[in-house]
Parts: sequence; structure tokens; C-alpha cells
Amino acid sequence: MAQAQPLNLDLPRCRLGEGMFWDAITSRLFWVDINGQQIHSCNALGRDLQSISTRLPVSFVFPIDEATLLAGLADAIALLDWATGQETPLATLNLPEGHRLNDGKCDPDGRLWAGTINTSNEPSETAALYRLGKHGLSEIEGGYKNANGKAWSPDGAVMYHADTSRGIIWQYDYDVQTGVADHKRVFVNLGEANPDGLTSDADGNVYAVIFGGSCVQVFSPRGARIDEIAVPAPNVTSCAFGGEDLRTLYITTAFEGMDDAALKAAPLSGHVFFTQRTVPGHPSPPPSKQHLPSPQDTR
Repeated sequence: MAQAQPLNLDLPRCRLGEGMFWDAITSRLFWVDINGQQIHSCNALGRDLQSISTRLPVSFVFPIDEATLLAGLADAIALLDWATGQETPLATLNLPEGHRLNDGKCDPDGRLWAGTINTSNEPSETAALYRLGKHGLSEIEGGYKNANGKAWSPDGAVMYHADTSRGIIWQYDYDVQTGVADHKRVFVNLGEANPDGLTSDADGNVYAVIFGGSCVQVFSPRGARIDEIAVPAPNVTSCAFGGEDLRTLYITTAFEGMDDAALKAAPLSGHVFFTQRTVPGHPSPPPSKQHLPSPQDTR
């Protein structure tokens, strides 16, 4: 079993680290601390840290250009000025109390998909999966407590979606040209385990981080578990391939909600980890401007 290592212990520990993304243009990692309301970025070695605070919890971030980020805030997707943090809303959601935006990922054409999560103590299935387009966020599928990680096959013909509370990773036929996902079926059923963030590699294998499971599990395109990467933190939240050859898997974790005994047993919780892989990752693009609403289209 492979073992992930801390990237750089001088990087900030995250209450709820999420949204790991590798930007191939700038050769930098981006990730967020959702409830710490922070966006972080560093180079492939975990150095040259840049951080910015956000007004609301932030669940994902992507660079749009050198000066601008696209961020998923609690109830809106907005452009942020990287230097000042100034927000320009693109799409807002009128969410029920206790709900917020969660994991976001772009399809191979740069079309953003995002889920919501019901964070109440006894969550109902009132969260949903959304797709961002020129006219804002469209609800595609409801009935979730936690609509979470997403990934695509290398040819873009298959979309994967983590249904955390049910322990299921769903699989859909996907049309990259139209952004339509259909023929939903079970890819893997993990039972009591909680799949969170997803990514895929060049062979079409799917990497699923397991929240509460101290690991990343790897599945073949047919859904067979073929590998597992141990992470020295129980609450593993997201992963992404990066580095110049896309053979480094970067992993975020969280320490929020852990009591003193749990933190003593896993003191590295909240840090960023990495491990080297033989098969390179499948590139994950940033949002494409052709699929983004203009500011006057906010609703």
C-alpha cells in the first residue's frame, strides 16, 4: 500500500481543506479551507505560499487569469480579485438554511459542475447537483444530503459523482458537447464508507478519497478496487494530480470536528499530502469563459 507524505508542514493547516486543483498554466496548486474561509496556492513543492481570505465559506477555487479567481462561496459563484479579494457575483443560489455550495469540478470542456450540502445535524435529502452555464446555475438532480466530488473519464464520455451520505459513486453517460449527463447507475457502492473528492488518471482509473477512512481508494473503469493509498489523517477530502508530468497526487485533509484524542492520534490532520504515481493523471481544466455567465446575468 502506498503511503502519502506531508507536502510541507509550514503550509497552513486547514479546518476543512478541500478543492485541490493543479493549474498547468502557472504550475501552481490551489485549494481552500472551507470554514477557515481561506484560499491557498503554492508551487508543486509546497513553497511560495499565497493566501487570501473570503467573506463567506469557500468550497472550491480556480484561476481564470493572473489576477482573477473563480470561487464557490456558500451561496454564490463569484469572481475574486486575487490581490484584494473583491467579489463580482456570477450566479447566486437561494438555498435553504443549513445548506451551502460544496465540491466543484469542470468537465473536459471547462463546464463547471457543483453540488450543495445539507450541513444540519439531521440532514434531509434537500441538496442537489448543479451545472453552471451562461444563464447561471441550473439544478440538474436533487435528492442528496451531500452532492460531492466529480470526475470524468479521459475521453469525457463518462462522468462520476460521489454521493457521500449513501456511500455510492454514481456513473453517467456524458456528452461533452452539450454537458448532458444521463443513464445514471452505480459505479461502486462503498457501504458505510464516505467517498468525498474524486479524480481520474490517464488509464481511466478513478481515485476516491474516503472521509473518515484515512485513505484514497483507486478503482478501475469497471469499478474494481485496484489500489489504496494510506493517508495519516482520517478526514481525507479531495485529491488532484499535478506536477509537470501529472504523476504527483496531491491530497487535502481536515481537522474540524476532531476531539483532542483524535487529534493526538492524527496530529497531521488538516495538512496537504502527496504521493507519486506511475500512471499520470488525467488533466482537469479550469472553467472556460465560454461557459460562464456575465455579471449582469446573476439571479
